[in-house]
Amino acid sequence: ELAVPCQLAAAERASGFVARMTAGLPEEIRDAVGSAVRELLFNAVEWGGKLDPGKKVRIACMRGSRMVLCRIADPGAGFHTEEVSHAAIGYPTGEAAEYDEVRQEKGMRPGGLGLTLVRALADELIFNEAGNEVLLVKYLP
Repeated sequence: ELAVPCQLAAAERASGFVARMTAGLPEEIRDAVGSAVRELLFNAVEWGGKLDPGKKVRIACMRGSRMVLCRIADPGAGFHTEEVSHAAIGYPTGEAAEYDEVRQEKGMRPGGLGLTLVRALADELIFNEAGNEVLLVKYLP
């Protein structure tokens, strides 16, 4: 388990922790877990920790014979998918492009596909009730 300061550079270094956890696994699984955890970690640092280096995001990973499990918890108040009008995850399939209009209206940079991507890469993605902690599960062949 790592306590990562809420800085993007620290989150980038912590991504190497996951790479070591998945060493020896098939490339497809390594890439999926690495990309998903990186996205969740960067979201936690940016949105939950507000890029405040005095705050910490906790990341823990476990590797078993049949799965890789990563838990990421941030110091923020959390979120719920129906409350994030600036992200594709908050829209039903087929309406997801509408989030881009919301981002433009708010003056936000392009993006908003992160959690949608993570859902596609993970086998299970489980948020706590507050929405500031997530478990990512990737099953192994």
